[in-house]
Amino acid sequence: MKNYSKMQNKNNGFTLLELMVAMVIFSLMSVMAYSALAAVFKSNEVVSEQELRLKKLQRSMMFIERDFRQLVLRPKSSGYGQPPLPALDSGLDSEGVIEFTRAGNSNPMEMSRSSLQRVRYTVEDKKLSRLSWNIVDSIDVEPVKMLLLDNVELLSFRFLDGEKNKNSWKENWASLTKNPIAIELTIEHKNWGKIVRLFSIQ
Repeated sequence: MKNYSKMQNKNNGFTLLELMVAMVIFSLMSVMAYSALAAVFKSNEVVSEQELRLKKLQRSMMFIERDFRQLVLRPKSSGYGQPPLPALDSGLDSEGVIEFTRAGNSNPMEMSRSSLQRVRYTVEDKKLSRLSWNIVDSIDVEPVKMLLLDNVELLSFRFLDGEKNKNSWKENWASLTKNPIAIELTIEHKNWGKIVRLFSIQ
């Protein structure tokens, strides 16, 4: 009977020391599991941010390429008896602004206007924006502004002049009689570094 009683007492449960050891092990495993899960969430967050930045960059390049490919030789009237502005005018300020006239402006509502559009790219507070006017000769009219890309350190252009079969690059362009045959775009971005793209002008 005594031996049976001793065996029964041994099977009653865990000792306090065993419970404390089990709790410590469980706590360590919980901390390790939480750290691993936090690392996964952080990694997913970083990947999502990078993907969003890449989409913004691709979207910006898409707009710029589409605009340049539809560039037309149509100067803008400056009004008040002043000389017209060139169809393509660059180097307007230190932020690398460029302004030009492009075709292909959709008109789904069939409003009384042409298919031409005046477009301007500018960088303010390291943010690249696209401004557009549905009327080329608009004066004192607020443009439609679209923010394309942030963290832009520098925006600059070069223009390929194909006159007289002697190609030469120019830093600025302001001709009333011709457009360049190609435009080189350079963007210095905080996350992507230096990006150079070349666009052929039709």
